[in-house]
Amino acid sequence: MNKKKTILCCNQKGGVGKTLVCDEISFAFDREGVSYSLIDLDQQGGRVHPQIINEDADITILDTPGALQPKLLEWMKDADLIIIPTKMTPRDLQPFLTMIELIKRNNIQVPVFYVLNEWNRYRASTEFEQWFKSSFPDSLFYRIPKSEGFTQAALEGISILDHKEYKKSEAAAYIQVLIEAVEYVLGLKDIEVK
Repeated sequence: MNKKKTILCCNQKGGVGKTLVCDEISFAFDREGVSYSLIDLDQQGGRVHPQIINEDADITILDTPGALQPKLLEWMKDADLIIIPTKMTPRDLQPFLTMIELIKRNNIQVPVFYVLNEWNRYRASTEFEQWFKSSFPDSLFYRIPKSEGFTQAALEGISILDHKEYKKSEAAAYIQVLIEAVEYVLGLKDIEVK
């Protein structure tokens, strides 16, 4: 890898899955021997993977607080990949739209992944997904299904992909797709995943 890269995981709303996404990416990098730092700017204590500060890291993962931060725009401009998780409830819609508008208004020109966290087959999730696809047809989005597997893996301090009971679950498969897409965008994988 030639240049150090940054993954920014952000949303002005808390509790949408930012830390979950950062944990799962960190566990994947551990498995694959990728040199990285995981910097937790949130400090709420929900992280499963320990924070890692590595001055020689090839990649930095920034887990941000659930609030608009004074440096957020700077972090966005410096990022190589932005991941914006959201849940699909009326309470999450306006903060999600604010994040989309912030990227658009400031002409942020890096890949952005939108993650629909706790997705399920019921009406709220499916209608939110349909609305998102029609409103932002060129945007990349990924699903993370609602799953007890994340809780069970967290209790053991591991990734869902390493949990003996849940590693072959639908939730683990969706996490794997997201991780492979992240690795592709960062130049760690040769095959594009959609």
